[in-house]
Amino acid sequence: MKKCLLLINKNSGNVYRALNNPDIYNALKNDYDIIDTLYIEQDIHIDIRKVSQGYAGLAVCGGDGTFNSAVNATRGLNLEITYIPCGTLNDTAKTLRLTSKLKTDQRKIRRVDIGEIGGTLFTYVAAAGTFTAIGYSACNRLKRKIKFLAYLWQVLKEYKVHHIKAKIKINDKVFDDTYTLIMAINSQRCFGFNFNHLYSHNSGKAHLLLIRSPKGKGLLSKIKIFFPFFRAFFIGFKKEHWGRVINFVEFSKAEIELGQKQDFTVDGEKITLEGKADIAIHHRRMKLYVY
Repeated sequence: MKKCLLLINKNSGNVYRALNNPDIYNALKNDYDIIDTLYIEQDIHIDIRKVSQGYAGLAVCGGDGTFNSAVNATRGLNLEITYIPCGTLNDTAKTLRLTSKLKTDQRKIRRVDIGEIGGTLFTYVAAAGTFTAIGYSACNRLKRKIKFLAYLWQVLKEYKVHHIKAKIKINDKVFDDTYTLIMAINSQRCFGFNFNHLYSHNSGKAHLLLIRSPKGKGLLSKIKIFFPFFRAFFIGFKKEHWGRVINFVEFSKAEIELGQKQDFTVDGEKITLEGKADIAIHHRRMKLYVY
């Protein structure tokens, strides 16, 4: 008997799409004899790797962070992973070009690029600095009630100047400075902004965005970072950019050395890195089962 675990995150912004949805069950029944449902509830920890034991498939209903947690937790297991996006922004699903509706007659295997930073996998972004905490700090209750608007308060709260001392090596290039934003982006979009016009799906390449810090953290410094952030996220990039304040370059492998412990958001999940860490894009390494 072939079994599938259907994991539904009730904290996701659009979880109503998955709750009691017959299309999901009907699609999964095409390939599995038994479908067990497990809900992720507020403040209750679930060991995804442990609960996935004994199943042939894992279907994940949630947002970017839920999917990231599942991918990392089940790394190395022989699992058929299906992603059913029901988060607020669903940047992962849009990056991987996944359908939002399950169609029972169109099941196929997709191999997609997967990033890795310091041993943690990511599907579309790994970033530290200004605004990046929004990914894991926005209130789940508000995301369910007011969707994208839940992030607006966090935008104001996280409008801070950071001073991240880092040395980043990409092939023969070295970036050694203090940054308010460090972002490895394997997507056209992040936090709802379509800014990376150089993105190529499943190319084995990603891009590194670096925004240099001004001195200080006061109002004047906040004003100074407004302009490079506007340039990066509202105007975007159609080619690589090399400048004194902003750098936007292509990479497949990189090495970062941090001057101190630093929190990163990885597809909306929080991790902490220190010292040296490798960043890599694994070409078509992740296998997804898509309907």
